[in-house]
Amino acid sequence: MTTIGNVGKLDVMTMVAQLVAAERAQPEARIARSEREVSAQISAIGTLRSAFSALGKALEGLDSGEGLSARKAHVPEDAGFSASARGGAASGRYQVEVLALASAHKLGSAAYASDATIGTGTLTITAGDATIEVVVGEDNNTLAGIRDAINAAAGGKGVSASIVTGDGGAHLVLNALDTGSAGALRVAASGGDGGLSALAFDPDGPSGLAELAAASDARVRVDGIERSSPSNTIDDLVDKVSITLTKAEPGTVRELRIEADASAQRGAAKAFVSAYNAALGALGQVSSYNTSTKSAAALNGDAMVRGTTRDLRNILSESVIDLKALGITIAKDGTLTLDEAAFDKGLADDPGAAARLFSGDGMAGRLQGVVDRLVDPDDGLLAGRSANLDARNKALASQRSALDFRMSQAEARYRAQFTALDVLLTSLQTSSDFLSQQIAARNNKTT
Repeated sequence: MTTIGNVGKLDVMTMVAQLVAAERAQPEARIARSEREVSAQISAIGTLRSAFSALGKALEGLDSGEGLSARKAHVPEDAGFSASARGGAASGRYQVEVLALASAHKLGSAAYASDATIGTGTLTITAGDATIEVVVGEDNNTLAGIRDAINAAAGGKGVSASIVTGDGGAHLVLNALDTGSAGALRVAASGGDGGLSALAFDPDGPSGLAELAAASDARVRVDGIERSSPSNTIDDLVDKVSITLTKAEPGTVRELRIEADASAQRGAAKAFVSAYNAALGALGQVSSYNTSTKSAAALNGDAMVRGTTRDLRNILSESVIDLKALGITIAKDGTLTLDEAAFDKGLADDPGAAARLFSGDGMAGRLQGVVDRLVDPDDGLLAGRSANLDARNKALASQRSALDFRMSQAEARYRAQFTALDVLLTSLQTSSDFLSQQIAARNNKTT
């Protein structure tokens, strides 16, 4: 028995602990119950946010370039060009004739001994819109020094210089980095000892450099319409189609076909069906009721869950005919099933069904509105719920802290009271013992 003092009569520590525990039990149970409820609701909100965010991504994929608007380009083998189509490109057939490829300008110098000095001064190289000033002094007036000075001044733009060594000696070669006539090179020499004039090039005047390859534009004819381009890759010849020319074959016409990419479209539809079913399942999970255990899920009976479930089913019910045309059926529990073969056939038979369903103005757009209403990070219902639950968690933490403080005060109060009582009882016991001794002594004298 734990007592106060050497002759204490009360087990003060045990009595205080029991009283504090009894006083704490009810409010602590209430706080703990509220904490469990809040924790369960936070978990349920997280489940809904994850499921509906995934549904939102699947809906975006339906109408994107990787989804139902995906297109595929078909080019004959050895056609002299390749092509790729972006989402939303118009399906069709185009007759393509590659007339000429774009080429880059190339200039070469006369042959020199590897250690020959060329001259000093300044080379001004014009490459398209870029102008490059190259200063050549006595410390870098060899072919190698001039090559390095040009490359340093150009910094990888407009022109590059190299040395090609043949039987007759070393040649300085200038390569335009951009194809087409717009990237043609001009080289002017000025100042110094005049030796750099051997490296000048003017297509309309005397030149020291020889033209090794002319700058020319690509030319292609599509459905009889001719187009020139400084590059062999043309992105705006056919809307949302990129064509890269690889071989000039004037007089030879090849067919380019742009068609719907069925595999990508089927994949987007499968992703949507899976995400929709997961979202519907999440709604059921967080609002279920177990009749065996008589326990309800965190959001059982919640108005937000009921309203969202109703909206999803109403939207799909309005589109049931178009869904069925694409091989998508609705089960009694509201989940979707995709028949891939029926989807491919339906898409081929009626491409408009997909547009009606999966465009921003169709079923997908209305479903996206439901998703946004839930998961918008600023104004969404789930964001509001999360903020409220966070506030409740903080309030419960404050209540628990206040309870701990009250219990510490109660413990101190009970300890002081029972300690005083223990001292009093000890004193009374001492007085009682003394009186008993005195009475016993008197009785002994009288006998």
